[in-house]
Amino acid sequence: MATKSASPSVSPPGSLGPFPVPFPQTSELCDGLTITTGADGAQLESTVPGEDWLPGQPAAPLSSTADAMISYLSKDILTPRLDQMFPYLWLVATQSSSHISALHEQLVRGRSIILTENPELHLVWAENRVFIKPVPLYLMSHAFWQMYLTPGTGVSAASAAKTPFLDPGSTTTSEEEREALLKAALGFMRTYYYLVRHESDFRLAQSLHLIPRFATLQPASPFNSPTSNSNIPKSEPLTFATFYTFISCFSPDAPGPKKPISVTDDDVSLRYRFGQLRLTRLNLWAMPALGRWKFHKLSWQYADTFARMYPPLLFAFALISIVLSAFQVGAQAAPQWQGFAALAAWFAVVSLAVIGFISACMMALFSFMVIREFIFAIYIKWLK
Repeated sequence: MATKSASPSVSPPGSLGPFPVPFPQTSELCDGLTITTGADGAQLESTVPGEDWLPGQPAAPLSSTADAMISYLSKDILTPRLDQMFPYLWLVATQSSSHISALHEQLVRGRSIILTENPELHLVWAENRVFIKPVPLYLMSHAFWQMYLTPGTGVSAASAAKTPFLDPGSTTTSEEEREALLKAALGFMRTYYYLVRHESDFRLAQSLHLIPRFATLQPASPFNSPTSNSNIPKSEPLTFATFYTFISCFSPDAPGPKKPISVTDDDVSLRYRFGQLRLTRLNLWAMPALGRWKFHKLSWQYADTFARMYPPLLFAFALISIVLSAFQVGAQAAPQWQGFAALAAWFAVVSLAVIGFISACMMALFSFMVIREFIFAIYIKWLK
């Protein structure tokens, strides 16, 4: 007979094993998961009949192997490229994890909030856009943190010995990889403590589907009204006070009665030791940091790529034109200035050379883009 496991005891932050769940079970916003223990050890189960996946993630069955689940979570949470760029991030953004504008302030700055499921783009902004990843429902579940992010905190020693996920010898996933997952999850959740600071931010986050409208489990979509099926637990509208109680557990403030730990920069991944990141600067430092041309493409059309170059080029051409005109007027007004005339002649030659060089670079860039896409198309055709 399966029984629900007891709540874990709170211990100081440390290695992956004894690290406590950062919020108490009474503060969870998704009760769609529970840990049961039986003859096969501890396992995570859905409280909704007929569902066998992480809340809001049908592509992640709860029956998956430990390695398969860790692989899925890694793609959904980890930021390996930004972690690799950590030595260069001080050149990209303010060196502070709290340098995150609240949602209402993003609008004040004229930025459109764009949803993304790519964790690498979370809190990356470019021009008048900022990319934000919605909070996965499973990260609001106390049982999920017990089972996958702080394994062993809510499972007895006897059950842990029978559970493949908790047995390091039965999986290829290393303890370092699990700890990286925990640190990334802590860092990601902490960003929402800064993004949602006021009730206006809370309403805006709900309207943009960044956070659910209802607390606890939503059977189909976390943003739809709850079902009337009596076999499925009822959901209550999520209030700002309830959400703030939950999300403040991830703040760097001192622990309290309803806040088991203080999430500091030492507890999060390297990327989340910084706040917002500017995409243009990430692209600038992508080559020395990652060995690639860009971190993420800003433009997807040739015209857009070249249009970004027009303003600085037109400004440079205008300056050259003004200087050439000034040289011409000066040479005509004082033809006896032989040195001035010689300088004007050399400047004209250099200007022609610069303009020719820029034109050649533009043509070379266009040719490179066309050839690169052609080679990529041939490579894909060869794979098939």
